[in-house]
Amino acid sequence: MELKKETCMKTGCSLQGTKFFVIVFFALLCETAYAQKIWEERTGCAIGQGDLAPGYLFAQKTVTAYVDGDLAIFFENHFAAEGSIWISFATAAQGPTGVKFNDALFWGAEYHFLKPGRWDPFVAFTPGVGLVQVAYNDGEITRTPFTAVPLGSAAIGCNYYVGSIFHFFLKVQGVVGQVSSTLPKTQRLDEMKFLGGLAFNLRLWKSKKYKPKS
Repeated sequence: MELKKETCMKTGCSLQGTKFFVIVFFALLCETAYAQKIWEERTGCAIGQGDLAPGYLFAQKTVTAYVDGDLAIFFENHFAAEGSIWISFATAAQGPTGVKFNDALFWGAEYHFLKPGRWDPFVAFTPGVGLVQVAYNDGEITRTPFTAVPLGSAAIGCNYYVGSIFHFFLKVQGVVGQVSSTLPKTQRLDEMKFLGGLAFNLRLWKSKKYKPKS
């Protein structure tokens, strides 16, 4: 009995210690971030982000999941070139038929509405190409070969800068496309994807027009 009590006390202390460490870590992180200056000029800066992203495939009425990586480089205060890679993986909700692999590359441009500041709403237009495999039933479950598919994509999102090194972001991306391959009928790939999390910033070069505020 005493041993169990001692074990519980140790476990409780361990959990409290972990919570204390997490709280202190985030407090220091926020303090460090707010001590940094936010961007006064976007030109010459790059944003990198990567996360796990859910989606919804309308034709299949299925939840999808991806590992996503994005890179955006600002060539002007309001415009950035963007590229992203999406790697799909299976979810428990997927049935025996339907889209099994839906990896993709996107590239295009972002438009940022506001001057540099903490809040940074934007839209993006990024066509791309998908590498798709679909399973279908023609008497038995059959998979198509991996097929390259053109895709259209647009997104809306917002960044919130807490410093020059990193920021938080939310983004919703719509994708349209279709695959034929060896399927009996065309399979639509229309999808909504959701992203959010922490992104990192890096200045690659200084704009000639940039004059730091005194």
